[in-house]
Amino acid sequence: MLKFSDIKPTALIAGALLDNVTTLFLMTLLAAALASTGLSEDDVMLRMKSTSGQLLGLIIGLGCTGLGGYVAGRIAKKAHVLHGALVAMTGMILAVIFHDSHDPLWFDILGFLAMLPVGMAGGYFARQRERGSQTPR
Repeated sequence: MLKFSDIKPTALIAGALLDNVTTLFLMTLLAAALASTGLSEDDVMLRMKSTSGQLLGLIIGLGCTGLGGYVAGRIAKKAHVLHGALVAMTGMILAVIFHDSHDPLWFDILGFLAMLPVGMAGGYFARQRERGSQTPR
């Protein structure tokens, strides 16, 4: 049974920080790559806001959430899936705070529906990795 004392704040902070900083870095890198092709700033923003640009951003963001959940679980060394879920919930809170009202509804719904399971999956993989490293050889 999980207890409140199972939550490791340092693991949660590290996972949430990794999730958000990595997402921001990769999205900035993507925009810079588009700009390096000679596109104007307006054209870069149009590409980023296109359906394919938003899908790519969603994949990047969810991948970083999974990575953050994994790292939080590995640092905590217990309640791995819970830590992954908490990383995802932190991301959800930040998404609400910094919500772009110009995003289409499908983007918001898909992002919110997928964020929690992806964060939990990251924690689950951390637990599986830890269990795998404890097996006798």
